[in-house]
Amino acid sequence: MLRILVPKNEGICRIAAEEFAAIWRKATGKQLAVTTKDDRKSDLVVMGSDAVNAFTHGKIIEKVIPQFEIRTNTDDYQLISAEDHGRRLLFIAGGRPRALLYGVYHFFESEADCRYFWDGDIIPAQKTIGIEEIDIFESPRFEYRGLRYFAHRSLNRFQAEHWDFDEWKREIDWILKKRLNLFMLRIGLDDLFQKAFPEFVNYPGYEVPESEARSYDDRNLFWSLKYRGELRKKILAYARERDLLHPEDVGTMTHWYSRTPYDFLNRVKPEFMPQATEGYNQKTGLVWDIRDDRNLDNYFKLTETHIREYGAPELFHTIGLAERRCYADHASNHQMKLYTYRRIISRLREKYPNAPLLIGSWDFCMYWNTREVQELVAELDPARTMIFEYTSDTTDEVNNFTNWGLLGKFPWIFGIFHAYEPANEIRGNYDIIERRLPLAAEDPMCRGLIYWPECSHTDTLMLDYMPANAWDPSNVKIDEFLPGLCDRRYMKYPDEMYEVWRKALPLAKLTGWSGPQDMSALYCSFSDMLFHLLNENLSTLNVKNLGRLQIQLKHFEGKIPAAPEVFRMIAALNLNDLDDFMRRDIIDLARTTVSRVQSYGFARLALSMEEWRNGKCEAGTVLALLGSIGETVRLEADLLAAHEDYSLYDALKLLEKKHETNPDFEKTLKGNAENTYCRSYISELFSGIYQPEMKVYTEWVTAKINADDRSAWERPAEFDAQEKAIQDKFYETPLKKLAPDHAKAFRNLSATLEKLAGTTEKIIR
Repeated sequence: MLRILVPKNEGICRIAAEEFAAIWRKATGKQLAVTTKDDRKSDLVVMGSDAVNAFTHGKIIEKVIPQFEIRTNTDDYQLISAEDHGRRLLFIAGGRPRALLYGVYHFFESEADCRYFWDGDIIPAQKTIGIEEIDIFESPRFEYRGLRYFAHRSLNRFQAEHWDFDEWKREIDWILKKRLNLFMLRIGLDDLFQKAFPEFVNYPGYEVPESEARSYDDRNLFWSLKYRGELRKKILAYARERDLLHPEDVGTMTHWYSRTPYDFLNRVKPEFMPQATEGYNQKTGLVWDIRDDRNLDNYFKLTETHIREYGAPELFHTIGLAERRCYADHASNHQMKLYTYRRIISRLREKYPNAPLLIGSWDFCMYWNTREVQELVAELDPARTMIFEYTSDTTDEVNNFTNWGLLGKFPWIFGIFHAYEPANEIRGNYDIIERRLPLAAEDPMCRGLIYWPECSHTDTLMLDYMPANAWDPSNVKIDEFLPGLCDRRYMKYPDEMYEVWRKALPLAKLTGWSGPQDMSALYCSFSDMLFHLLNENLSTLNVKNLGRLQIQLKHFEGKIPAAPEVFRMIAALNLNDLDDFMRRDIIDLARTTVSRVQSYGFARLALSMEEWRNGKCEAGTVLALLGSIGETVRLEADLLAAHEDYSLYDALKLLEKKHETNPDFEKTLKGNAENTYCRSYISELFSGIYQPEMKVYTEWVTAKINADDRSAWERPAEFDAQEKAIQDKFYETPLKKLAPDHAKAFRNLSATLEKLAGTTEKIIR
């Protein structure tokens, strides 16, 4: 009989034993007992190194097993089999608590063919699982390996703020299965002000006074703030029990998703830092003037409260004055930013002299030049500070970590930003990562690899690729990594899915994110052109916009001919024999491909419109292209309707199912999804916004051509009123009425894909 031996019935050894028993039961149908006593006859799985388990120490003394190779307080782990007086023993040891869990999950990967993904595990049925002849030692290249969860709200899959405790437990378990060790909740402050200043900051109802309708600044609550605080406490406690790191925010932390409540503003009346820009200019989003010690004290009171209520003072993080312009004069503005870092660091060191501090790089890529970053790095303490460089995959070839004085000189962490909030399709600057990650891997000063997007669960490929490289950056070649993902993820059709991925990946790579100082091409901007069709990019065809569209067309035209085959390859699959992974991934691959077709098509359309104006293109050619693009919009709506991931109505119903929900939250959810920044691949936005806007745009172009009006293409003033009318109707229409029919759309999916293939051929002809 096989049993699991733990030194005591608590702590990480007990958690690891329960995980081992749970996966064993799923694989074999058999229950393993967990015990603290050796009966001297049972086969054993022994949890814990000799540092925590006396039984393990005894077997080293008896020379049953050798001394472990793991280093103390590291993420090293080791699995060793042994035979002792006729019984089988398997020892699983970690250099620190979480590493023991890494060892458990690795055992089932290597010995039972288990696979772990963000959206579920594959645990093949086994008659039995052997524990013999195992000798595994693993040690990561990077000390820090983690990811961020950001504060947006719309679709459940992509927005961490929607998740309940069960979803967070699955997410944290997945983090550990992928051998990550750090995560950060950037989903607002929850009830931190109420806990830090209970004498005058009250818990609001569902309606938050600081909210602004029809925007991401509408922070009205779907669940009560007290419940959100309880949920945060449970999430972080669950993570700490498993030895995960969660950085503590410190310093100037009031921002759009971390608003200052009016109760605080009205009582404390803080002065604010000067601000020369319009962004975040509401009082609730301003930074308190930390030249005044009282304001700095209150910021640190928030940090201390979070440590007391939720966290631990192991690791700190600051963004300084990110995205802020205090003065119009660049030099003065820069001095204020340097001053802010100095103030934050000085105060932090008064109480926590040795805790590591992460300095987020977002402001560097946005406002700083390379010399200024170098000067900041030169004055920081390398013993206790790291540059948290989560923009390492930027398209900016000048303002990036290679020119910041970090390589070989200062501790830093390589980060993949990957995507702004709306960009939840498959994408990635993989060519840039393949060039730059080896520099990080070879640099002894590089301490980590992180994934820091503004949305979650967007890209299954990246969510497998990043953790693999965080442990071992030899996985950096994406074309070599892809076959293994398909073999592991697709039990029924690995070869067929690999061929789809292989054909679609070059299309996905056509779009990535670009640093704010490098926005020269629309294909690297915030989101699809369709989502902002009535702005000036496709209507005011001036020299600037035409130049960018020419760059976009050239960038896409060599790869886009593969798109029809992608659609047909997916349509050729047995769509009635798909598991959940394949059903999700074929929609992701198809919607990504449609996006690239439209990016190409809109660029070609606008350039053709200008050619027509100059007598170099036939009207029929322009109108046919316009009609084909409109058809892809209709078909994309049908495509997204085939899966519940993309329905705002489904997201609302899920919130209501999980916990008591604000009965008026639908209007807030609409505003959080529809606002200018956050528009994305959402079924109800296709029927309520994108298709009506496409109709307006089509009618405008058609009317101008039919009237033979060869004047310059200028965005018409009437677009403003038409845009508002479309939005008003969307907000007036219940989501239930806009919601897609998933079953019908999935039945028609093959036909939809075939039509997309044919329509795409017309666009690229």
